[in-house]
Amino acid sequence: MSEEVKAKLQIDINTLNACVQCGLCKTVCPTYQVEYDEAYSPRGRILLAKSVVEGKLELSPEVAKRWDECTLCRNCENICPNGVEYKELLVHVRDKVNKELKKDWIKYLGLKPLTFQGTKVFKWALKAGAVISKFVLGKKDTMPVVFPTGAVKYFPKPKADAQSLRGKIFLPPKEAKGTFIFFPGCMYENFYTQTAKNVVRILQKLGYKVIVPDGVSCCGGPHLYSGFPDMFEQLKDKNQKVFYQLAEKYDIKGLVVVCPTGGGTFKEDYELPFPVYELVEILEKELPSLRSGKKEKITVHYPCHYYTAMKLNTATFDRVITKDRDVEFVKGELNKSCCGFAGMFSVKNPELSQKILKRKMEDFENTGAQKILTSCPGCVLQLNEGTIRYANKLEVQHIADYVAERFLEKDEIEKLDALKEAI
Repeated sequence: MSEEVKAKLQIDINTLNACVQCGLCKTVCPTYQVEYDEAYSPRGRILLAKSVVEGKLELSPEVAKRWDECTLCRNCENICPNGVEYKELLVHVRDKVNKELKKDWIKYLGLKPLTFQGTKVFKWALKAGAVISKFVLGKKDTMPVVFPTGAVKYFPKPKADAQSLRGKIFLPPKEAKGTFIFFPGCMYENFYTQTAKNVVRILQKLGYKVIVPDGVSCCGGPHLYSGFPDMFEQLKDKNQKVFYQLAEKYDIKGLVVVCPTGGGTFKEDYELPFPVYELVEILEKELPSLRSGKKEKITVHYPCHYYTAMKLNTATFDRVITKDRDVEFVKGELNKSCCGFAGMFSVKNPELSQKILKRKMEDFENTGAQKILTSCPGCVLQLNEGTIRYANKLEVQHIADYVAERFLEKDEIEKLDALKEAI
């Protein structure tokens, strides 16, 4: 093999040799579990990278496709006895493919607009989208979006109040016991705005001052995972500047997220002057026991990056759900298995994504539950699609909305939302 081809993929051979090919990763890999083909396993993908580095294979579109078909849920990292840094490896090979083989234009065009999140142009586009979608779709909350890959995703409509929380400080009813920065993230700011508002209201009622900063953009996690580290660094620099400015002006207790991919990105790939918390961590410690009177049977989907990237205990999530003593809580066998969304993965690999999703929905139905709780916007979107396609008797709800229904009074919703001042 020529030196020119070898130079296209340079990975420390010790990193690749850390994988001893034990195969444990296959037991938790969502793509392997629906294809049962070695090329769809983490072990197989690492072996492909090693073969390219050693000159046994050329870096080709066929090889790159196997890497693209990984959800990067990182369940393999959790179970690996040798601590193989699979995320770092996949990010590296995807970066090299984009730069030296062929740029993934579908992912690029899907992710590039997120670099404009928070700008005036982006806000204007969202408002225009909200008006158009309301005119076209009426009262329907979701709209099918068809992609060139053949994927059909059921997206919520853009909301007229998108990004309306930005640049404000929300005060608690009494003296604040601390100050949190809340980073809503792209999906919550633009499409699931009610969920973002509920997070603020819950934190207010728990006694916290909540800052929702302006000037921030997407966390950059999807860009990094897709092999676009340059776009990630651009977003990271922009966001960190805002966070450090706020830390100089206020005594910040921490950064609160309701998207584990964003939370994991902040914890692993940023340098921040304060800790990062998933909302569930705060709710476990501070939410009181509740009696809602709702005799619902509830199951759970733990977002992969909740426990792989953020490294949080799933029992924390369970304890929040069971704060409502009227709820019957049941678990499926696949509650820690990827739902098949994985950002642009479900757009690029629609058939594979649907196989993973269908398997998940069948498991949910087997629990006999009425409602699925989760805490990731991508998972909410994907599982809602699952109820449309495979299990229309099930309902999907974000944990923040579930808690808001039980913890907030109707008059508090309006009252707490009104307590705000400009930063």
